[in-house]
Amino acid sequence: MEKLIILRMFFCFPLFGLLLPDAGVMLSKNPDQIPLAHVAIEIALIFCILLCTAAISYGKRRVQNEVNKTNEASFS
Repeated sequence: MEKLIILRMFFCFPLFGLLLPDAGVMLSKNPDQIPLAHVAIEIALIFCILLCTAAISYGKRRVQNEVNKTNEASFS
């Protein structure tokens, strides 16, 4: 689980590195076209971050359900 969190953090660094200049280009008075490679990489990184986030939340829910089941058995 911890490795997924670290992986998600490292996917965020290049994403922010690409988004900041692209946002500057879009906000400038003379916007140029954003390179297609940037858009493809940004979409891929966002997909990887979403995938890691889903895996982390699924793992946490699974652990929480196991804890709840053991607590229910001990109270019975």
